[in-house]
Amino acid sequence: MRPRAWAGSLLAALSLAISGCGDEPISVEMVGYNHTDEGIYAFEVDGHGGPYIGPHEGGGKFTCCVTVPRAHKPGMTVKVRWVNHIKDVPQMRVVSVPPYRPEELGRFAVHFLRDGNVKVFVTMMALRHPDYPLKGDEARK
Repeated sequence: MRPRAWAGSLLAALSLAISGCGDEPISVEMVGYNHTDEGIYAFEVDGHGGPYIGPHEGGGKFTCCVTVPRAHKPGMTVKVRWVNHIKDVPQMRVVSVPPYRPEELGRFAVHFLRDGNVKVFVTMMALRHPDYPLKGDEARK
């Protein structure tokens, strides 16, 4: 194959490979935040485990990993399970994953809220960043 033909073939193959990247899953670090008065002994997202989070703590321990698509898929959900004490019956919520952009693929944040709900976000930002998706009283630890 002539050099120009080879280079053209290589460029075509690369563009095909890159164009399909939006569907490939990617693993991101997981971090938990506990906004409640009770410790979270352990939690998991779709079977991937997270560490203990004390009352009103979180954000300091990252675990590997949660797999998400590079591009958000409408209707995405995850299953979050947790226990507050070692002998407790696990609690579970199916949680919607809000839209995110590929440039936000940094970490998978799990928030255990005071009202018993759980919210998750795919984000590059820390909780105290002014553009963080959790706002107001919900964001208070």
